[in-house]
Amino acid sequence: MIQSVNDREQCVLFIDDEPAVLDGLRRALHKAPFRKLFAQSAFQALELIDSTPVDIVVADEQMPGMSGSEFLSIVRTRHPETIRIILSGHASIDRVIEAINSGQIHRFLIKPMDSDVLVEILQQYLGSLRLQATKQALLNRTDTLGRWEWDILGGTCQWSQGFERLMHFVPPAVEGDFTGLFGSVHPKDRAALVRTIHDCKDSGQTREAEHRILLHDGTVRWIAQYMDVFRDADTTWRLIGILRDITDQKEKELLQTERLVILQKTLDKTVEALARMTEIRDPYTAGHQARVARLAGLIGTALDLDSQRLLGLKTAAKLHDIGKIYIPAEFLAKPGILREAEMNLMKCHPEIGYQIVKDIPFVMPVADIMLQHHERLDGSGYPFGLEEDEIVLEARILGVADAFEAMSSHRPYRPSLGQQKSMNELLSKKGTAFDTQAVEALQDILENQPSLLEELHRDFP
Repeated sequence: MIQSVNDREQCVLFIDDEPAVLDGLRRALHKAPFRKLFAQSAFQALELIDSTPVDIVVADEQMPGMSGSEFLSIVRTRHPETIRIILSGHASIDRVIEAINSGQIHRFLIKPMDSDVLVEILQQYLGSLRLQATKQALLNRTDTLGRWEWDILGGTCQWSQGFERLMHFVPPAVEGDFTGLFGSVHPKDRAALVRTIHDCKDSGQTREAEHRILLHDGTVRWIAQYMDVFRDADTTWRLIGILRDITDQKEKELLQTERLVILQKTLDKTVEALARMTEIRDPYTAGHQARVARLAGLIGTALDLDSQRLLGLKTAAKLHDIGKIYIPAEFLAKPGILREAEMNLMKCHPEIGYQIVKDIPFVMPVADIMLQHHERLDGSGYPFGLEEDEIVLEARILGVADAFEAMSSHRPYRPSLGQQKSMNELLSKKGTAFDTQAVEALQDILENQPSLLEELHRDFP
């Protein structure tokens, strides 16, 4: 692969049959910011230039075996992009003019020459080569792009062949505005694209847009556009758009989205199945996890949790008692107060639940939320006695929703406390056992939805 000028050190090759001249050039140019190669004959120089990237060749005219002009003629044939310079004190003007006119050389320099002047000339040519390489790189990059312009003051539009290729559309003669350019844009996307272009013009700011195009055979492709304007004072007089095809990128995104949807559906079904296992094992709490999930979601929304955290919170709520499937059924249905040993076993259910779900690839830390939902701010909870910010916010919210739902529902060992008494119990422990913000959010929710508890028991009996 040919290496670009901008990806390597630039190189100048000097050819002269007199060793003293080459030694003088070495000393004079040793600090010059480019690589230097030296050859005492045209034949030696050809070997170098055929094996090493050379940007400029500086050759003496009068050399035995092959003159500088003859040598540079060969260089022109083999490496036409190389700059070719004669540096001589003996060449005839007629011969030099002929060499320049025939394209064999780019410049003729007369010996002796001041080294600073020589370096300046060489750097000018090297800079030109770098610029040319940069332009070519841009052309190579923009070969896959399309371009269109709207001359707002003149009322005309222009576009490139790349535009026609990407848009699969050859616009008719366009006068007045740009809308005639976009005949292939999908009808459902056209209005939004027009609004974006007008917004770019009116605001004087760059804008980006993605839209579909509809081909004659019904195929849909995706295009991304970048738009910018030229302005004089407050007047926008030209708008330019650059576009590229992003169909492959969009298809990959769509495939990834479809995979995520399938994964999420699979996880949702897994969560539902696990939740049903808990309710089958403990029929007295049937619907409890679903009601807690609804309450926790309402509290989380009130506390401005983002969508991902809300999903994790509600998932944890739906599964928070799954560890009870390992608790003996007689303990779960016992009408009286549990003995200490029985209660200690019951307190193991958060850790058991954690072990059941910890390897499921949820986006959020569902297992940790489940593990901590019986922790309390003052350290009186279980299983680890965590305090304050050691407990994740989602677990603090779940703890409030779980406690409220449990107190306001019938249990084998006691009747429901009712909505108000349950709320008062939470308020009495606000800031000590239960998170203040979560408790107050639940209070506001119940005040705004006084029949919420009734609705929950109706929806999740």
